[in-house]
Amino acid sequence: MMRSFLFLMLVTGCNPDPGEADQQVTYRDGLDPSGNSGERGTVRVSELLWSGSVTDDGTWDPDDQFIELRNEGNRPVLLSGWQLKVRGGVEATWPLPDLDETLDPGQHMFIAAKDTGCFPNPNLVLPGMRLPQGDPISVTLQDLDEHLIDSAGSYEDPPYAGGYDWVVSRSMEKIEIMFGGKGQAPESWHFYTRTEVEVPNNDRVAEDCRNKTLASPGRPNSPDYSGAYATGAFE
Repeated sequence: MMRSFLFLMLVTGCNPDPGEADQQVTYRDGLDPSGNSGERGTVRVSELLWSGSVTDDGTWDPDDQFIELRNEGNRPVLLSGWQLKVRGGVEATWPLPDLDETLDPGQHMFIAAKDTGCFPNPNLVLPGMRLPQGDPISVTLQDLDEHLIDSAGSYEDPPYAGGYDWVVSRSMEKIEIMFGGKGQAPESWHFYTRTEVEVPNNDRVAEDCRNKTLASPGRPNSPDYSGAYATGAFE
């Protein structure tokens, strides 16, 4: 009996009461209605304009760039405190500031380097945001808990699509299919294709830029009629 009692004292001495729940380590369970953190693949990097904008009079602005995100999950997500990381020709991290609105399922938002060029009404402006032009480019999206949510492109290969050919600038668009495609796979991307549709998807490009800046910021991407991806470059 004495040995059993001593053993019990030893065991209980090594396993103290953890205390109340508010004194213990807690973890996000994915049910927090604030939507600050997400699951991998719920928000996609859906479009990049890395080659700058061109006005209809032919003025090229290499610093006029944007990154578009699309919520492919089934619940609203608040992107406050999330991070965009770029590797390749540029190495940088941009944290997203506090936002007032969530990104609803199926909704697009685009983040621009400025609002004084061909994209006057972005959802968010990140001054100083810069994407490499023609050099390898990889964009990674991380949530508030620094979980990897999505990645696009490659830090070893040239851009998968888009570019500036000294006349027009085209964005790099991700194919829009159910559950998307792998952002690191070149076949998941194509360049913007102008189409005659009832509801245009380039209405957030300034009117004096739409003939030579071919992109769909904040709108569904254009269909890929080529059947294959096209590697982007300054041609």
